Amino acid sequence: MSGTRHGLDLTEGRIGAVLIRFATPFMIANLVTSLYGVIGMLVIGRYTDRATIAGVATGTMIMNLTFSIIFGIGTGGTVLIGRCIGERNKQGGTKATGSFFVVAVIVITALTLVIWSMREVLLDLLKIQPEARPSASRYVMICTLGIPFNVGYGMISAVFRAMGNSKAPSLVAAICCIVNIAMSFILVLAAGLAEAGVAIAVVVAQFLSIILLSVMLYRIKLPFPFAARDIRPDRKSVGFIFTVGLPIVLQELLVGISFLVITNRVNSISVEAAASVGVVGRTFTIAYVIPNALASAVAAMTAQNLGAGRHDRAISSMRWGIFYALIIESIIFTVCTLRPEAVVSIFATDEVVIRGASTYLRSNALEALTISFVFCMNSYLSGYGKSKVAMAHTIFSVVCFRVPLSIFVSGLQGIELNTKLAYLGLCGPAASFVSLIVCIVYIAWQQKHREGVGEFRM
Repeated sequence: MSGTRHGLDLTEGRIGAVLIRFATPFMIANLVTSLYGVIGMLVIGRYTDRATIAGVATGTMIMNLTFSIIFGIGTGGTVLIGRCIGERNKQGGTKATGSFFVVAVIVITALTLVIWSMREVLLDLLKIQPEARPSASRYVMICTLGIPFNVGYGMISAVFRAMGNSKAPSLVAAICCIVNIAMSFILVLAAGLAEAGVAIAVVVAQFLSIILLSVMLYRIKLPFPFAARDIRPDRKSVGFIFTVGLPIVLQELLVGISFLVITNRVNSISVEAAASVGVVGRTFTIAYVIPNALASAVAAMTAQNLGAGRHDRAISSMRWGIFYALIIESIIFTVCTLRPEAVVSIFATDEVVIRGASTYLRSNALEALTISFVFCMNSYLSGYGKSKVAMAHTIFSVVCFRVPLSIFVSGLQGIELNTKLAYLGLCGPAASFVSLIVCIVYIAWQQKHREGVGEFRM
């Protein structure tokens, strides 16, 4: 396994060892980043009321839409730049990076304007309870100010991933998380700002993250010539970024919209239901951290190895990613199934919310296992240029299963709240299982028809 001053060479060395070495800093960074939301919910859940909890949870669902776009376009940039590095194509790398930064500016402008102008409309669509509306509105309004910094951090992190460098984003995330945690407690407990304090802490941390990561990129430098004059669109590069990235954006947005639909239905039940699901939503983000980090590593390894003509290493990286994810997600599944009360009690003190959240978490925990497969498979397909396949199966599972099941369950009459929450918790795992089946069938077909190299086996 070799490395350079820019990052790891993902085309050489034992695949399992390279993947875990490359992915571990991502895991740490994602864990740290997820603490932004976790700490915010911990502070809000323990030191405010149900209405504030429901407001922040609903506001978070709106802001999560921005992460979908950042992740999708970022993956497109990672794959393109990673392939250029794998091919040792310095001119292509220069054009790809310049085009990627132009795309980032476009995304920043569009996202900020849309969320800022549409925030009240989105809250109306979510049918948020009147007592939770002020908290949600303030939270979204303040968090929108951090969109440019969040997008910038996500795009620069994508460049680091393409270079095989996962340490720099991880270090920056750790520093900014400490700042976020400290400010959350100070602004909420000392200044009494509640949801506004949590939102301000997130924006400040996001601002600091892009400053620090930009300085690191300048100091490390890219593995190909790059200057300010190179920040201009190249038609072929922009086309590739959107070809890979847009299907991911669409699939992630659809998933995000499906959660908005679910939030709409949950909000229509009661504030208690909204608070319960909101606590689990923030708590369970930790379960997504490991497969997300491994999936990012799989996408980068797939891109570099395909650029180097190493198709066998590309599919092997996916298998190793799934293996590592399953080990950790099995532990999370066990804890959330056997001791859900202990988990949610960290984030809430209201007994009604604790009971409802525990019930929802226990039934929703199965999704921790299915996403171990789906996330890594999707990243392999994206790195292979098959992101449209990932989009197709996601749309199918969401439109045909997750949303209809959630609407049906939320409309059930004559059952108590906790029973309804238990049924709602099963909708996510059911949809993810459908995606898993489609992924397995497609990748097996792909290998049989030699679109990839190597035998597909799990």
